[in-house]
Amino acid sequence: MKKQLFIVTILMAFCIGFAGCAFKNDYMPVDPSDPYSAPRLVIRGTVSNEDGEALVEIRVSENITGLDEPEVMSYNYAITDAAGEYTIIRYRGRILPTEVVLSATDPNGTYQSAELGAPVTYDTIMTHDGLEPYNGFVTADFVLKRK
Repeated sequence: MKKQLFIVTILMAFCIGFAGCAFKNDYMPVDPSDPYSAPRLVIRGTVSNEDGEALVEIRVSENITGLDEPEVMSYNYAITDAAGEYTIIRYRGRILPTEVVLSATDPNGTYQSAELGAPVTYDTIMTHDGLEPYNGFVTADFVLKRK
């Protein structure tokens, strides 16, 4: 019995170890029509004042042209944390924007609102049609001025 258990354990370890290894040119094909492999648009950045101090509770929102969506926290807007950082993660959908327009607003009214356009970069996936852009990434840092 111990010998059989030992053999099964060794075989399982070998299978798991082998399955976890990938060759350099291997890829996992992704079907963009699969709802579980939908591309994302990840927007990150910081908000600070002119003295370089992180600003807390600043609202940063994005609006992709042509989309009429309800506001959802962390999907199309975010509030900065104690370090002045924010992250918005949303589905990219079928569009491939080259730029995202973002706005930063201080709900307390101490700082002026600001708007900026930030470029989008993409990673790629291998599909049956070849390499295609997939997830979009944006980094946008704001410096707000006092009113």
